[in-house]
Amino acid sequence: MDKRNILFIGGDERQIYCAKKLYDCGYEVSLFGFEKYHDIPQELMIFHNLKIAVILADVIILPTPFIYEESLFAPFSQTKLKKEEVLQYITQEKIIFGGKYDFATQQEFSAKKIEFHDFLENEEVTLQNAYLTAEGTVEKMMAVSKEALFQKSVLIIGFGRIAKCLLRLLSAFKMNITVAARKKSDLTIAKLLGAKSKHIAQLSDLSGYDFIINTVPAKILEKQVCEALEVPLIDLACKNKYKNKNYMIYSSVPGKYAPQSAGEICADFVCEQLGEGKHE
Repeated sequence: MDKRNILFIGGDERQIYCAKKLYDCGYEVSLFGFEKYHDIPQELMIFHNLKIAVILADVIILPTPFIYEESLFAPFSQTKLKKEEVLQYITQEKIIFGGKYDFATQQEFSAKKIEFHDFLENEEVTLQNAYLTAEGTVEKMMAVSKEALFQKSVLIIGFGRIAKCLLRLLSAFKMNITVAARKKSDLTIAKLLGAKSKHIAQLSDLSGYDFIINTVPAKILEKQVCEALEVPLIDLACKNKYKNKNYMIYSSVPGKYAPQSAGEICADFVCEQLGEGKHE
């Protein structure tokens, strides 16, 4: 079978593991924007000329998130990669993968009739990343506490995919778990799974918990209450900023906690979309 050439532009360590797995599956794989990464597998080709790299590629994998602080998310690049520099070379015959594209980029791809895929719009990828996020959050809780989680009390705000995974994992530690959500159905499910529950509107008092985990991408908690907290508040949604040593933003958890697993999940998705199916 004729294999297509895949180019990775920017991104974090997940991209390296994704690239390695795609190479092992038989693709020609190259990288651009990884000059500061010092452990690139020898089998991966390195490009230093963006235009040539894009022209030679059939498939382009962009970072997740696509944009960070007005440039491409490329923590291993020696220079900032501007969105316009990359998009100007991408033409209709290319297939694009990435995550969290800004609206303007989506419009440009559509106008050029470019096929593009968002990792985070795929339910299977999202569910697997939710589990990795939950597992990484448990590790974070242990690190900041320096105590066993057994019988500690935790408040989980929100009851989406990540929160559901967290509830199951933390239940194994015999923690006292409370779930705060808006929907009555979510509160009922939380109770059936062994947690206490309360409506989000009842969160004016946050006392009595050893940990608070926020999974809701909206301003839910009162600033004054949060800045007075004396227990860890781990924010997975990262939409708030509080001046409190106990408040910590924990973003892009799969890439930090389990970059190999997260990268290989993306590789499986790419293979499926290219008609190759999953590879073990």
